[in-house]
Amino acid sequence: MKMPLLVAHIGQMESYPENTLLGLEAALQCGASYIEFDVQSTMDGVLVVFHDVELKRVTGVAGNLFEMPFDALGLIRVSEPERFPTRTFCEPIPTLSDVVDLLQRYPDATAFVEIKNESVDWFGVDVICEQLLKEIKPIQQQAVVISFHKEAIRYVKDHSPFKTGYVLERYDAQHHGFAQQLKPDYLIVNHTKLNKGEAPWGGDWEWMLYDITDPELCCEYAKHVALIETRDICSMLKHPLLA
Repeated sequence: MKMPLLVAHIGQMESYPENTLLGLEAALQCGASYIEFDVQSTMDGVLVVFHDVELKRVTGVAGNLFEMPFDALGLIRVSEPERFPTRTFCEPIPTLSDVVDLLQRYPDATAFVEIKNESVDWFGVDVICEQLLKEIKPIQQQAVVISFHKEAIRYVKDHSPFKTGYVLERYDAQHHGFAQQLKPDYLIVNHTKLNKGEAPWGGDWEWMLYDITDPELCCEYAKHVALIETRDICSMLKHPLLA
């Protein structure tokens, strides 16, 4: 049976708050060969590993990244209070540079670095992508830059040797056309947008599906796709079907 390659979706997020150094390193220590994380920008242009623009869901504190300088984030901690109401975490919002440093300690790991649409639209594709490419240059052989944002993918392809991945908002003819124009190295989509076990579009790309925590479903999709992104990589890697 073909074994899927598993990707840690914003870290070992089943056990730890998303996009934290704690969660990302936990996934790597479990044996993850691939991780994925999100990148946004603060008001003063510091790239941070964070999913939302608003801070409330992930930190419990009201605030907007685009209206705050990085220094204002110093005392704010990532805790995901709704998801972990009985646990206490004291994780700072990591910078992209922090995660680059982490990955340099795990040179065999590959990172899918997602540029978030909101930052590209707010600050401009040139500003965000130029800074991101500069910061991830030390892990050039380890990183794939991914995004829902077509112009961000074009910028990365035009200005760097980094591999790219296009994340699909919808699995339809229009987005198939976009993929054929962009020619990314990877196409990425939520597995719920496909029929169970369906083989996705063929092309000169590899597929990654998210977010799957069912080992049997993972194996079913692995017949047709190279990579499966999961929020619980530590458990998945230990499962008899996937070990």
